Amino acid sequence: MFSRFVSRSSISSWWLLLAFCVFITGSVAFGAQEQTPEEQIVELEAKVKADPTDGKSWNDLGVLHAQAGHYDLARDAFIHAVQTAPQEGDFHRNLGLAFSRLNNFPMAVAEFQAYQRFDALGGLDYWSLIGVAQVKAGQPDAARVTFNEGIDALSPSLGPEGMRLVLALNKLESDAGHEDVVRELLTKHTPAAMDLLKHAREETDDGYMEAKSIIHNRVGVMVEDGKVMEQSGLYTEAAQLYSEAYAMAPERDDMLPRLVDVYLKDGKSMDARVAARLARDDHPEKSGTWIATGKVHEKTDRMDDAIIAYQKAFEIDPNNADLRVAIGNLLMRQGRDKEASKYLKAGVQAADAKPEVVYNYAVSLMREKKFHAAIPSLRTVTRELPDMYQGWLALAQCLQQTKQYSKAVEPYEKAYALNPDPKLLFHLGRCAEKSKQHEKAIAAYEQALVADPQYVKARYNLSLTYMDAKKYEEAVDSFSKLVELEGDTYRAYYSMGLSYYYLQKYDEALDAYDMAYEQKETVNVLNNIGLVYDAMGDKKKAQGYYKDAKALKGGK
Repeated sequence: MFSRFVSRSSISSWWLLLAFCVFITGSVAFGAQEQTPEEQIVELEAKVKADPTDGKSWNDLGVLHAQAGHYDLARDAFIHAVQTAPQEGDFHRNLGLAFSRLNNFPMAVAEFQAYQRFDALGGLDYWSLIGVAQVKAGQPDAARVTFNEGIDALSPSLGPEGMRLVLALNKLESDAGHEDVVRELLTKHTPAAMDLLKHAREETDDGYMEAKSIIHNRVGVMVEDGKVMEQSGLYTEAAQLYSEAYAMAPERDDMLPRLVDVYLKDGKSMDARVAARLARDDHPEKSGTWIATGKVHEKTDRMDDAIIAYQKAFEIDPNNADLRVAIGNLLMRQGRDKEASKYLKAGVQAADAKPEVVYNYAVSLMREKKFHAAIPSLRTVTRELPDMYQGWLALAQCLQQTKQYSKAVEPYEKAYALNPDPKLLFHLGRCAEKSKQHEKAIAAYEQALVADPQYVKARYNLSLTYMDAKKYEEAVDSFSKLVELEGDTYRAYYSMGLSYYYLQKYDEALDAYDMAYEQKETVNVLNNIGLVYDAMGDKKKAQGYYKDAKALKGGK
């Protein structure tokens, strides 16, 4: 008698479970010489023609037709076999399989149930056959009852057939979205699966792969539950789940890195270190092991060791863009910008480069003062991540550093919209001022002063911009406010004097220049006082100040 099932690690579909059920035949002698299937069929057809009540020959003929894929002929032969021996369980089983291959699942259910009633050889597969056929026939509630009946009958040890029933019921409940039922089912029967594996001699033992699949599914549920715990900040509970899952499936190389992560989140550095060491012992060839090790080193400020660990992970998984970022960032933190840019550049060149990788590469170039080279990468970042404040700021800074002032204005505006820092307004104003966009510069400086009235640099630049825009009244007022902020200074009074001069307010200009000269004796102040007297028509005094300016210049 052929094996009733072929062992599989998991049931990926109901059809697969039925597809691997083998038709049963007896031992048939066809002569001294080995015959082809076609010759065997001819001989069996002759036998059943001579004796239509020969049920065994009808059954053997059906098996040969089924093995050839002629399921309609197999069905007809099995029907003849059942008619000759209605209480022969295996004939009903074979007929049920033929109906299944022909997608006639209601009839398959009926025949498998007959197989269960009449089986005299201790077969245990009828629960699976009936249940799966019921599912395919659109009878999930009936299948649920069948699977549970089989599991109860075969409990507590279950055995290979019981394992298959658990997997079948697991699939049924998973497909129905009954997560709690799945969790309870797997929790209840995982110990039996663990016990079967403990006593199995090798992977080819019947039930071995089914038991592994049950444990795999249980571990999968535990990992998902652990993730939920992590997201809820329940790190201790998550660690407990991951630890139990690792004990069940130590071959899974993702368990210990997960455990390391949750220990680090929970502030348990020592536990994380132990888990990372265990990962290195169990799975030294896996990149996740070295990523977890790197995280532990990074958390404990052992940056050189962290870089080495991440580099080992990168050697194992050179396509991991996140590793490039991690290594590049750590190298940048240590001031090793040239090394960092090599890692990050590789990520930028990839077709599916993440914007974060491109950004970090650009920053590494900026730290090397390669501002022109960083600009194309930063334009990519701002295009793909328009809400990334750092990208706009870095782009604006590079454009400003390369004296592309007019192009820097918009990135500064974008950066400020995402992070309203008055200092950004100052730089925005500075770039607008440099590119002669006076109104935009004035608006930026004024807005910066609204946010921070004590912002001296913004006040001074606003005053100069008023002058550059020939708004001398506003400039004088602004320079007066600058004096209020920083006290009497040369720069405030000198520029105020210029503004008054252009307004043709010569007395006020002279007062301002006198105040400037008190702060610092310069050639410019003396020359400008001469210009004021010239404008007032006092050539003699003007010449005197020009002479003093020349003498001061000569003295220097």
